[in-house]
Amino acid sequence: MIGTVAAFALAVLATGTHTDTTITVKPGSRLELSNFAGDISVQTWTRSAIRVEAEHSSRTTIAIDHAAQTLQLNVNHWHGVPTRVDYQLTVPKWMALELSGVNGDISVEGSESEVKVETVQGDVSVTGAAKLVVASSVEGDVRVTGARGKVECSSVNAGLRVEKVSGPVAASSVNGEVVLDDIDSDDVEANTISGSVTYDGTITDGGSYKFSSTNGDVSVAVSARANATVSVSTFSGEFASEFPVTFTGTRHKKQFSFTLGSGSARLDLESFQGGIQLRRPGSPASDGNYDYNYEYKMDSKAKEREKEKEKARHKKSGDEDDEQDHE
Repeated sequence: MIGTVAAFALAVLATGTHTDTTITVKPGSRLELSNFAGDISVQTWTRSAIRVEAEHSSRTTIAIDHAAQTLQLNVNHWHGVPTRVDYQLTVPKWMALELSGVNGDISVEGSESEVKVETVQGDVSVTGAAKLVVASSVEGDVRVTGARGKVECSSVNAGLRVEKVSGPVAASSVNGEVVLDDIDSDDVEANTISGSVTYDGTITDGGSYKFSSTNGDVSVAVSARANATVSVSTFSGEFASEFPVTFTGTRHKKQFSFTLGSGSARLDLESFQGGIQLRRPGSPASDGNYDYNYEYKMDSKAKEREKEKEKARHKKSGDEDDEQDHE
């Protein structure tokens, strides 16, 4: 190995179509694995060791390269033609993971460290993890449960589900729904183009929450004790609330804002071709058939502004009539 970094490579030859080996690792080590075809399943234990089990072709060799603090799993294929390899890994709870695939599912359970996973054609599931979770798929569902730390997840042609998470959340999809449930965070952003966005979680004082859909509904659970400045923007959809709200400004078409409590948090809701719904915690999201209406009120300042605008409109209309009579 070039340089001063000590490293070694251990080739584990397959007997038949199964590899099973255990390697001791030092605290702080990181695991990297890239798999062309096949599933990756990761579980954890308290030992400072990695157990690698793999099902593969008899003409495939699993190589374990350990350099400095990074451990890499590589596959050597006969004549360089990729074949399917299914991994079952058991790693230390503290080990950071970076896993990627092309054709296969990836799942991680019980991690207490940073996890980054991505695949093209397959589902992604992460249970646990801390500090940072990055999870993405192009053609599969993405699910993150029980993470403590920042969560970034995305899917192109499938849905996202984030549950029981404590920390900032950023979730985006192109053709799929986004569901955020039991979230404890002061920084949440979720968006999709074709699908709905549903949020159940905290609205923390001083927090920032942004939810949007181009062709779908946006439904957010809000506590009666929440303090938030709410901004609503729709084009062809409707707005509905399970509890009365008081508008603090002038409503302009379907873009308006109002304040809940002290208005400390920022809550932005946007849908181009879908409805926007505020509901009480524990209440199910509407299926689009809104059977209740919000109460539309304005404070005194907003009313005065409306009166001034109305006077200005009448004055302008009168001036135009005078000009026509003069002609």
